[in-house]
Amino acid sequence: MIAVTAYSASAEIVQGCPEGQQGIAAAEAAGAAAESSTPSLFQKQEVGPCQDRGAVGTCKFPIPYSWVQMCTFRQDAGGGWASYMICDEQRQQNIVQYVRERDVPAFKEMLQFSVCDLWPLIKGRTLWIMGDSHSYDLFHALGCLVLPLWDYNHEGDFPYARETEAFQHLEQHVEHYKPPECLPLLEGTMVCQIRVNKGQMVRDHTLPLLKRMAKPDDIAVINFAHWHNGWEGTEYRDLLQAFRDEVATDSAALPHIIWKEMVATHYRHLHGAYKGGTPPFECAPLGVSLHPNGSLTAQDDINQLIVEGGAHNKAAREVFAGSDIIMTGSWNATVELYEYHRELADGRGHECGHYCFPGAPEIWLYYVYSAMKTAPWSAKN
Repeated sequence: MIAVTAYSASAEIVQGCPEGQQGIAAAEAAGAAAESSTPSLFQKQEVGPCQDRGAVGTCKFPIPYSWVQMCTFRQDAGGGWASYMICDEQRQQNIVQYVRERDVPAFKEMLQFSVCDLWPLIKGRTLWIMGDSHSYDLFHALGCLVLPLWDYNHEGDFPYARETEAFQHLEQHVEHYKPPECLPLLEGTMVCQIRVNKGQMVRDHTLPLLKRMAKPDDIAVINFAHWHNGWEGTEYRDLLQAFRDEVATDSAALPHIIWKEMVATHYRHLHGAYKGGTPPFECAPLGVSLHPNGSLTAQDDINQLIVEGGAHNKAAREVFAGSDIIMTGSWNATVELYEYHRELADGRGHECGHYCFPGAPEIWLYYVYSAMKTAPWSAKN
């Protein structure tokens, strides 16, 4: 179980979090959140670009304002994204209530989970998030959680600085491309994201990039699913098999691999799949129920595939069985959250494939932590 301790500023040892002012402050915040109505995972972050909420210019490497604003989880934080990416206050309260009221053991740990639990698993490592827009959302949930441990004195280049040509290639071939980004944390720790949508690009370009940029003791959370048809034909399964074989062949040169499960989408179509059309969309339940033991049951036979994780996850679970690739297991926890999707950025209205913050992306993050915690490589030598 996750340990929660009441911390004071005079504590000599900070459990989990690094020593020093920032670690103590993060630990105190975690202890306070555990006793509050809003768990640490869903808390608004009130930080400035520099320490003690200082302005830009008062530290060597400030937090970008986009992160300062994003992690307040306020729709009035500024920036056009806030009005569509951030959940309204009622839904922020409702998602916490959802987690609290479900008698699921993992949810009980989730309510106690904080950055101080994650820190021992990533300290001194780079945690890479690689995948499509859902992985990009996971990166934002992760970034907000670790923001209190930002390294304001960071110096030097980020790993991707040496790979300009490779990222120029990705920019030309990845739809809705986002530039690579790294967040520097204390004690030589980083979290980084690389946007890539399709399995062919992961296999042919992203894995070779990882071999050049990452250390073997780093951790990479990878996914490709949303841009592939998992329901028909064998293409997606073939890509999963090729990815599995490539990881096995080059395991000594690659970081530890965690597979982020495909997320539940809730379009009013069989299995919630997107089958075209124009927004705004109406989101609908997927015809399953979550039970206290964490399992799902279908309300009718047609939804049995949802119980099995959906088409993409069912294929990945079968393909990765017996391999060293660890799966996050987050599908069941968010499959009922059809009311937590967000608006489209262009103002066309509601969609049913991406979630607002804080909500499902934070729940995915907890399951990434859970996968890391139980991995055979989680304890560093």
